[in-house]
Amino acid sequence: MAHRGRLNVLVNLLGKAPKELFSEFEGEDPLDERVGSGDVKYHQGFYSDIQTPGGPVHLSLAFNPSHLEIVGPVVEGGCRARQDRHPEDATDLVLPVIVHGDAAFIGQGVVTETLNLSKLPAYGTGGTIHVVVNNQIGFTTSQPQEARSTLYCTEVAKLIQAPIFHVNGDDPDAVLFVAQLALDYRLTFHNDVVIALVCYRRQGHNEADEPMMTQPCMYQRIRELPTTRALYGKRLEHEGVIAPGEADAMVEHYRTSLEAGKVVVREFLHGSRTGYEAHWERYLNAKPGERVDTRIPRSTLVRLGTRALEVPEGFLLHPRVAKVLEDRRRMLAGDLPVDWGMAETLAYATLLDEGYGIRLSGQDSGRGTFAHRHAMLHNQDARQTHIPLQHLAEGQPSFEVINSLLSELAVLAFEYGYATSRPNTLVIWEAQF
Repeated sequence: MAHRGRLNVLVNLLGKAPKELFSEFEGEDPLDERVGSGDVKYHQGFYSDIQTPGGPVHLSLAFNPSHLEIVGPVVEGGCRARQDRHPEDATDLVLPVIVHGDAAFIGQGVVTETLNLSKLPAYGTGGTIHVVVNNQIGFTTSQPQEARSTLYCTEVAKLIQAPIFHVNGDDPDAVLFVAQLALDYRLTFHNDVVIALVCYRRQGHNEADEPMMTQPCMYQRIRELPTTRALYGKRLEHEGVIAPGEADAMVEHYRTSLEAGKVVVREFLHGSRTGYEAHWERYLNAKPGERVDTRIPRSTLVRLGTRALEVPEGFLLHPRVAKVLEDRRRMLAGDLPVDWGMAETLAYATLLDEGYGIRLSGQDSGRGTFAHRHAMLHNQDARQTHIPLQHLAEGQPSFEVINSLLSELAVLAFEYGYATSRPNTLVIWEAQF
């Protein structure tokens, strides 16, 4: 999500202790001094475990700078990595949720790129829930005709036939109903779904902004409106759910808890581990200046190289590809110097042999832009491919070589997100030129 409302989410959904949050704002975070973060606090991420009737759920809020919408594909990549780490199908066990701004959702091209990733085999996550916080004031403009060429800011989601639910943000029960509906849809159809939360921004562009300068009519109306909390409190009193004055007492109790620095999420599980965390300890404790012996015995190179050049019986190669593989056999025998393509193949093979997975994606990555790699072979007689590096040994780690869509921003961000959640996999994004 973006930074607006982020502190609210950190404290009230993820269970971050207000005391910890306030101390960060006061410059008392010891981590900042150690690693020199220097970033504003509402850009920082967090993770926690929350108890639910179905058991503990691990929540992870991604770090997010101010670059609009770039964190979306990062979240998708991290989600896919978590799904891939699971030994079984984890499509329904790991769910990406992305909170967007209205103007940014339609204004930023990376959103369209990310939507286009959603059904591709190497990038799909089984559907994302998109929450578009439509506060009707993108930055300091409230004129829709200045922000988009469509009636709604969510029109772009029609690219993938995602259902779009428009709901009044002043009606918490309706919002809850739509959220449950969206989740049911995602779990049933494994497609993206959009919740368009129609609401408003009470303080203008930021808490110190004076929106009346540019939106006088809009903000005259907003300042006449009771807050969502006040409206809901009156409704609950009217329906007899709470006693008169109880809503104000709840607010006072909550404020007292905040000022005491207490965790306000009752379901927060202290010290719990659900198994979805990425474990980076061995890398965090590494010494960058340490010398590492990376030599490989010739016998190992020959063994792995031979396996990497095997082709299934009856698999008809293009004559030029057959010549490349024959030359590589001669390289293994020492009759030809090793070229870049063969050296790269051997490097991947040795990593796989040592227990590390590999994910390589980019435009034409299977063949290689300059026809040098040929990690993915194509049968000239049928729509059939063969990836030799997937067949080095029984039970070997995963090797993926992916011909990506013609995207650079979203795919690069996706692979970055994937890398942050898959410590034992070498993740490579290949620029075409």
